[in-house]
Amino acid sequence: MAEHVALEVPATPDALGVVRMVLGGLGAQLDFSLEQLDDLFLASERLLRAALAAESPDRLQLDAEVDGPCLRVTVGPFFSAGLRERVACSRGRCLDLCTLLRGTLDEVAVEPRGEGFAVVMVKRAGSGGR
Repeated sequence: MAEHVALEVPATPDALGVVRMVLGGLGAQLDFSLEQLDDLFLASERLLRAALAAESPDRLQLDAEVDGPCLRVTVGPFFSAGLRERVACSRGRCLDLCTLLRGTLDEVAVEPRGEGFAVVMVKRAGSGGR
């Protein structure tokens, strides 16, 4: 059975520590290496900081699910076209945030969420930190 954690925190840089703690606990269940945890922390922190800079949300929503050897983290909804462009690869263009996410995670996707979108990040146990 998959383990699921839904987290809603204030949209402040201080709240990133709570996100880090939750992801670290879930990653520890999967026996992530320190390198894998660092990759996950870096990716999630950069994404959330970019979202805070692009938008003015009151809260940040995050859903994390452990399913088999995978940790799947969904963050959003977001509404900024600029943020979406920075995360999504469009026609082979992948710069700054996109490159970092794809270099530290096993999968990254942008999924529609109502009028906005969510970013889905997947890290697998044993993926060697990519």
